[in-house]
Amino acid sequence: MDWLKDSYTKTEYMVPMRDGVRLYTAAYVPVEKGEYPVMMIRNPYPLRPYGKGFAQDLRTHMAVYARNKYIIVYQNVRGKMLSEGDFVDVRPYVKDKTGSQTDESSDAFDTIQWIVDNLPTNGCVGIKGISYPGFYATLSAIDAHPALKAVSPQAPVTDWWMGDDAHQRGVLQYGMLTFGASFFRPRGEPTIRYPKSLVSIDKDVYDWFQERESISDLVTPLREKLPFLDQMLDHPDYDGFWKERNPLGYLHDVAPAFLCVGGFFDAEDCWGAFETYRAITAQSPSTDAYLVAGPWYHGGWKKYSYDHLSDAYFGKGGGKYYVESIEFPFFEWYLRGCGRKPSWKAAILPSAETMPSRMWNADANSRWEFKTQWPDSEGELTLYLHSRERLLPRKPSSREGMMYISDPMHPVPYCGETTNQWNRDAMAGNQKYASRRTDVLTFAGPVLEEEVKVEGRVRVHLEVSTTGTDADMVVKVIDVRPDGYHMMVRYGVMPLRYRDGFEKGKPMSPGQREEVDFSLNDIAHHFPAGHRIMVQVQSSMFPFFAMNPQTFLENPNEATAMDYRKTTISVFEGSFVVFPFLK
Repeated sequence: MDWLKDSYTKTEYMVPMRDGVRLYTAAYVPVEKGEYPVMMIRNPYPLRPYGKGFAQDLRTHMAVYARNKYIIVYQNVRGKMLSEGDFVDVRPYVKDKTGSQTDESSDAFDTIQWIVDNLPTNGCVGIKGISYPGFYATLSAIDAHPALKAVSPQAPVTDWWMGDDAHQRGVLQYGMLTFGASFFRPRGEPTIRYPKSLVSIDKDVYDWFQERESISDLVTPLREKLPFLDQMLDHPDYDGFWKERNPLGYLHDVAPAFLCVGGFFDAEDCWGAFETYRAITAQSPSTDAYLVAGPWYHGGWKKYSYDHLSDAYFGKGGGKYYVESIEFPFFEWYLRGCGRKPSWKAAILPSAETMPSRMWNADANSRWEFKTQWPDSEGELTLYLHSRERLLPRKPSSREGMMYISDPMHPVPYCGETTNQWNRDAMAGNQKYASRRTDVLTFAGPVLEEEVKVEGRVRVHLEVSTTGTDADMVVKVIDVRPDGYHMMVRYGVMPLRYRDGFEKGKPMSPGQREEVDFSLNDIAHHFPAGHRIMVQVQSSMFPFFAMNPQTFLENPNEATAMDYRKTTISVFEGSFVVFPFLK
């Protein structure tokens, strides 16, 4: 007996939108007659299997919905796979639509209208999605259909310039090239075949990217074949092209409840989850909005077996608890009126002790924190960068410069291991390899006498100079364990060209000291007694981030080999990092 196939029927439809374009939609409906809530996922990726057969998700993280008799709907967005129309990457919201004008908000609206007209619903629809589907979940809540009661953007693609996938503050993330080498390819006629990648990495990613001596060498062969990549590279600054693709400015007085979900060790879309939650609470104060975050990689919260990254262990059961005790009850309340409304605003699973010997069989769920707001820090711990590699809570008496040479021919690797695939373990990886390099400044605090609970945004203030006209400043927060493991807790990059604003780059004056302030993505990490807090400062994290040529160019995406310059970077005492902490 197959409980799923005995309990559900699958039917494929081509659902018409207001402009006549039809979207491929697979609906799984309970066999037993009744009226059911709807869970929908809108997706630009393959919805296999097409035709006969049931989606594998229905037997894993979606099984709780199937066993509780939800109508489950999967849809390919326009222009992808079997859906008609033209696909637009991070398609902008159209505020004043007229006639048959469409966007992702209207496509979601039209689909929901079709669902309530044609399927046996109870009149209540929920939409969720991870990564790109999270973007569509967010957009569905703008000008929402009255039947849409709740949405859950999870690690949502939100702003591909500021912090998600493609860039961090305009610094290109090379992982976007390997993703886009297939995803950005024009589709042509509707098909069930996912496009083949134009990039094949047959050796360690560091060596493969380093063999391309400049960003121009790397992207020029791809630009004509990948139109969106071409557009993306033509907009290096935070201009209208990027701003109109960010949905956060349109989340005013939205009606559906929000459950924003993210992972603290998400290499792709950590930024989007927290900033979507902030936008909702600021612009829609009467909307029920909740945040969930834990020590997960991208999408790790749907993996029941997830318990570690690299040699950092977080305990067992966090994903199962999230799906069955947080996400499902959220939708049950808003779509079915069952259970009870969440009494909290933020459910946080912080990382703390991560030593394998102590965490191998530990239960992660004893650490859950249910808060009335995020963050709820009670104070700030300011740690100053001192000479002789010290990180101390007092201001230095001098303003000595601590120097390193940043060489584009030998950039700092983003991880200490060799692999021909992107290493998600690196987000909590051992940074001891970086401490040994002369182009990385390492600052370590004393052994902690008591636990320090850091939760929220970490702020950075650097005083720097360079012998060049541009540079990136990478800052990493590290937990030094007693067993010698230097676990990365958070990283962030700030291009010096944007020290006065993101809309237009500005060159550095060689030798002139400048101040730069920026924040790292939210963290929730408790540094146990016996550990040490460490901060590393460097100017590359390659090839996770493209190497800055260190010569100012109006468009650094057009840098050729002759533009890359070895420079001396000075970071001055008096620079500091501010940690929000719980007492």
